[in-house]
Amino acid sequence: VVSHQAIESFALTVKEIAQMLQSFGTELAETELPDDMYSIERILALRTEKYYQLKEDITAVTKEGNLLLSSFEEPDAGECSQDQHCERPGDWETVNRLLAQLREMETAFDGFWEKHQLKMEQYLQLWKFEQSFQEVKNAIEFLMGQQAELPDTGDSIPQVKQRLKDLGHFDGMAQDLIGKAQVVILHGHQLAANHHYALNLICQQCNELRHHSDVLSDEIKRKQMRLQKTLDLHTRLQQALQCCDEGAYLLANQQMDKCQSKEGAQKALQDIERFLESSSAYLNYDPQALHYDFESVLTSELKCQIQSVQVKLENVRSMFENRQACFKKLLDKHVRPVQLVAPRPENPPRSKSPLFSPKHGKMLLMTACSSSHSIPFLFQIEVMHDYQEKRNSLQSFISDSDDNLDILKGHVINELIETERVYVEELFTVLTGYRAEMDNPAMLILMPPVLRNRKDILFGNMPEIYDFHNKIFLHSLESCLGAPERVGFCFLDRRQDFQMYEKYCQNKPRSESLWRQCSESTFFQECQRKLEHKLGLDSYLLKPVQRLTKYQLLLKELLKYSTSCDGVQELQEALVAMLDLLKSVNDSMHQISITGYD
Repeated sequence: VVSHQAIESFALTVKEIAQMLQSFGTELAETELPDDMYSIERILALRTEKYYQLKEDITAVTKEGNLLLSSFEEPDAGECSQDQHCERPGDWETVNRLLAQLREMETAFDGFWEKHQLKMEQYLQLWKFEQSFQEVKNAIEFLMGQQAELPDTGDSIPQVKQRLKDLGHFDGMAQDLIGKAQVVILHGHQLAANHHYALNLICQQCNELRHHSDVLSDEIKRKQMRLQKTLDLHTRLQQALQCCDEGAYLLANQQMDKCQSKEGAQKALQDIERFLESSSAYLNYDPQALHYDFESVLTSELKCQIQSVQVKLENVRSMFENRQACFKKLLDKHVRPVQLVAPRPENPPRSKSPLFSPKHGKMLLMTACSSSHSIPFLFQIEVMHDYQEKRNSLQSFISDSDDNLDILKGHVINELIETERVYVEELFTVLTGYRAEMDNPAMLILMPPVLRNRKDILFGNMPEIYDFHNKIFLHSLESCLGAPERVGFCFLDRRQDFQMYEKYCQNKPRSESLWRQCSESTFFQECQRKLEHKLGLDSYLLKPVQRLTKYQLLLKELLKYSTSCDGVQELQEALVAMLDLLKSVNDSMHQISITGYD
């Protein structure tokens, strides 16, 4: 009876173990896994702990069954009756069968757990892989969006260089990210080599990352190549323009009075030939070749620049051809001595306005401060009506020869353009070296309180004047190089734009007053030191007014050498327009100085 009770108890325990294993298996199969790595790792740890607990229970029950089985195998012969001896073989078989069932359940349970654990670990690996994949993919897509906004061309050498620098920095970030993508791809290959259950998905995502990385890298390389090629084109165009400027400078500085002799003409001709030989690579640029070589990077803006450079090259080549022809004529014929004569004095101004003072050769603008005493002050702009300092050598060369007149006319146009470039550069240095510094926090401590927030008073509308000359008028004048008949048209076409000078002159008394209050300040001294200017700011604030008067002088000179050629009518009208503008400015200066009346 005792043995039967022990067998029944053992059978019941085996049954309970089977139910526990079944319940654990159902839990593993039906429980939905969370979406975060921490929770997945926690669940795996708990299930592993429960697995080992069940293994301990199975071991304990197995031990119990083995003890029970051994009691049947080694009976106490002295206490056993004949009937008991007959029952023992059946009991032994029962216990042995239960132990065999227990071993089978344990083996099946171990196999099930091994597969489940592997799947859980692979699921965790897949989750980590997909997290890394998504992070890198999103980062690459973000960089692709940024890359799409980076320009692959530029309108000037500094702009292209800056964009190449920005792209280089961007490429550094992209390469770091592509390196991370390679690590993720390597991880995916390792998972695939270990026969991961999501093999196809992993390989697909590895290929997707590789594709995105290649596209990003290729796009950056493409833009770098386009920018570098654009930089090469700009460099060539700049070299050609520099060559044009050097050529124009050479022609402008040839002293025509010294070229009257045979030796002088020969030397001048040799100078020209040496320059043409050394500059042939730039002067003979073929626009069709440029279009062919740089077709892949040409934009409408670059095409316009090529065309503009080509026009300038043609003009300079034409100037050299005309100058060479002129010197060859001088060498081919006997040149009679030319008597030096004084230039004919200018006609007196057609207005009695105090804008001009012919007696002293200077322009006076008179204004009055708006105070109870109305103390007047003057500022003077040298006009030099006779303009002899730079013209003596040219005046002596005047004759009836059309070639000589063309040379003199070319000199005036070259001076007009060169002085315009200098003027634009001076305005730029004032605006950046003084006006912009008034907004510099580091310079604020040096600035007098009376000067703060008053840059519009001190500089007036100088930024507007600079933009007009830098972006419009200088280019218009440069297009006249080799085409002097267009000069008058340039002034007439922009006559309304020159009205901005009236506003500048009307502000001049306020500007002068403010300057006198703080001209000795450390702020201005520091700005002047940085710019390495020999003259103070007040001299540069006078530049716009001086430039306005310079135009009418150059137009008069040009008109003098354009007696019978195209564009004379426009030159005369341009001169009248500039004189009218000077009179208008002068009248407005008188008008604003009148106080006490409506």
